[in-house]
Amino acid sequence: MVHSDNSTETSVSNNNNTVLSNQSQSISEQLSQLTGNSVEESEKVMNSWLRGRQWDLTTSVQFDQEVLSRLRSLRVALLVVDFQNDFVDGSLKIGDGDAGQDPNKAIPPLNELLQLNSWDLVVYTKDWHPHNHISFLSQAHNSDREMDKKDENRTLNFFDSVQFMKPIKTEQVLYPDHCIQKSWGSDIHPEVFIVPKAEYIMKGVDPYLDSYSAFNDNNGLSKLVTSFFSSQLLIFRTELEDVLHRENIDAVVIAGLAYDICVRFTCLVSKILVFENKKIVQHFQDAVKQNFLAAVIPDCSAGLTKKGITESEIAFKKQGVAMISKEEAKEITEGAFLPKEWVRKIAAGKKNH
Repeated sequence: MVHSDNSTETSVSNNNNTVLSNQSQSISEQLSQLTGNSVEESEKVMNSWLRGRQWDLTTSVQFDQEVLSRLRSLRVALLVVDFQNDFVDGSLKIGDGDAGQDPNKAIPPLNELLQLNSWDLVVYTKDWHPHNHISFLSQAHNSDREMDKKDENRTLNFFDSVQFMKPIKTEQVLYPDHCIQKSWGSDIHPEVFIVPKAEYIMKGVDPYLDSYSAFNDNNGLSKLVTSFFSSQLLIFRTELEDVLHRENIDAVVIAGLAYDICVRFTCLVSKILVFENKKIVQHFQDAVKQNFLAAVIPDCSAGLTKKGITESEIAFKKQGVAMISKEEAKEITEGAFLPKEWVRKIAAGKKNH
């Protein structure tokens, strides 16, 4: 009597499937434990990473190297944007905006994070304007600058947007004088905890250009150097980006003022100038999304306008910037949580920088 081998083959197949299932479950559990995300979210990430392959020893090792190892070794910086006297209690109080968000209420939760002593880097940014800065309504008609005729001939008010034609063509919102270099208004608010050995980035230092983003000024001209004449191609990065790369930072957690202006622009907007054959070519890039994993902390920030806050959060979601709570930010430093946006980006194989 001849016996069929079908039962043996079926048994082997079932055993293999069980092994594969156990491997997948083990990796899913590791990912969930590492990130604090649900098993369902982890399985979505894993399936997206597989791209039609199946779990075996090779893919398990590869996933550990490409995803889990990178997540375990992330270096994270806390970036505190423009928490200065003039924006808290001074000439340009964020709390006076229609959003009604008082920056003073954001200081205690922010300080909790600053006092953790577990960030890989802490950076404070400061608006640092000369007395004749282009953003000041009081300086709009100075003889060293020229507006478009339609703006030159109308009555201007705070928060009006105008087009300057000279010396640099740029669109500009006009504000009260604020954060003048070495003034009380430019100082970090005294209730904000200062981390020893933190880095400081000064922005808006050019009298003819504003700088919402901590990465570059609004026309992308930061770090414009004369040495470009000796090269056919240069891409300009700001000091902040240099600092983050120097410290091998992979991810940036951002809080500050104003949530819907400088925090937003720091997350989303970078205009990199490329010099090709000594001609300027402008390239718009999403600085943090392209170069660093990014998260913002709304409860450690304050926004100026309801419309601006809504638009900012739509943009954050669209561009993959995580919006996290103070507690989640704390858990990041404890190795107990990572935003799903970061995990998805790493699993998708996108380089941080």
